Amino acid sequence: MSNAGLLLDTAEAVGELGRVAETREDALTLLGGAILAGVPGLEGARLPRFEGPAHDYFQKVAEIVEQGGGRAGVSALLAEASRLFPGKRGKGREAGFARESGAQALPISIVLQEDLGDEQILAIVKASRGVAASLGRRAALDLVSREEGGLCVSFEGASEEEAETIVRSLRASIEPSMRVEVARESHAFRDYFLDPLQAEGPDGQRFVLDHVRASTRLVDVAQAILGAYEEAFWPMGKGEKALPVVDLRRPGERGARRLFSQQTLHDAGVQPFDLLEIHPERRAGSVNPFLLTESLAMVKNQILEFAGTHQGFEVQANALDVPTEYLVRFRAPGFAPGSPPRRVEAHEVLLVMPPDFPVKAPEAYFQREVFHPNVDAKTGLVCLGVLAESYRPGLHFGTVCQMLVDMASYRNYELREVYNPEAHAWAASPEGQAAITASGGRSWSELEGGAARRARSVRIERLSA
Repeated sequence: MSNAGLLLDTAEAVGELGRVAETREDALTLLGGAILAGVPGLEGARLPRFEGPAHDYFQKVAEIVEQGGGRAGVSALLAEASRLFPGKRGKGREAGFARESGAQALPISIVLQEDLGDEQILAIVKASRGVAASLGRRAALDLVSREEGGLCVSFEGASEEEAETIVRSLRASIEPSMRVEVARESHAFRDYFLDPLQAEGPDGQRFVLDHVRASTRLVDVAQAILGAYEEAFWPMGKGEKALPVVDLRRPGERGARRLFSQQTLHDAGVQPFDLLEIHPERRAGSVNPFLLTESLAMVKNQILEFAGTHQGFEVQANALDVPTEYLVRFRAPGFAPGSPPRRVEAHEVLLVMPPDFPVKAPEAYFQREVFHPNVDAKTGLVCLGVLAESYRPGLHFGTVCQMLVDMASYRNYELREVYNPEAHAWAASPEGQAAITASGGRSWSELEGGAARRARSVRIERLSA
């Protein structure tokens, strides 16, 4: 949205900003985003601590911005509010949904280990800008999440190959006294809040989804709604709770559209003001055939997409339409058994989708000799502790392919779980660590210091009848 279409009267602007960013996390999201966007009047400014009401807070902010950047600064601040809170700007549904999401971006989460003040959070934002500038990239704040205790920053135009450098640089740039965890997010788009959004349970009860992130999976939303009901409410099948199904109803459109529950809200095309209808799936088998077929088709497209963008990564499948097995070949610096272990470059991995996929993780078997603590020496089976820990239904299989490449090259391994004791002893030894890092792999101390993934939670509020 251009600045020309925004309110330029400061009093009106303050009212609009207070309405859009009414909580502390919203205000920090907006100001952090504005700093990274270069809004005039904010550079070097000492901003007040957020203390409601929001209108009074933004009155102070607007005075600071106008003093340093004039009316253009206030207008630019409103433009950033439109980008960050697309469902709240404008007059309602007719305002449309104008969230920018087409550009390639590498999202990084920075999780705070303690409750930091506003100035400290904005200092982390500025550190992100410095890291981006050093790499010739641009950083943009996506959101600040109170529920998850952190913020998400996207590095526009950055590739997966740059993720490790960005994470390491961010850790080094943030003041050591601030205890934070820095990690690559699993989605590949700029995250945002989908407010306002509602869901409806199977009995017609409406719920408000509070500050739900667009990267949240539909199944997580459904589970949050499911949790609001008594256990006995949901029909049981084969000794376990029935899976929830999600249908989308959009204002102004006829009928409902079934959504693939393992997708994120963003990937499913959910927009502010949409209604998500949650109801139990009645199944004859353990996995819905529709879910299985759609999942296998998505896997095929994602693996072929990865192969098309990674030179030397070759794929063979056991069927044309919906394959269940893939033989992938690639080159990566790794090791094979020997004394000492010998260097190898060529790898083959058989990737198998089990009958109850996507609920169960895929299985992976190295077909050529490989010396790795998380690969069974006899069968070539990849230790599920490594694969399943990163796997969840809906995980992009480009990520799975990259994980296999990283395993072969010792850029991804786990010394706390052992499938090959001999390889484990070597990899844990000083000699093994030296050989691993010399070949381009990552040291165990570096891997062990990585940030742990957090489960995504969804806040809901039951609406009165």
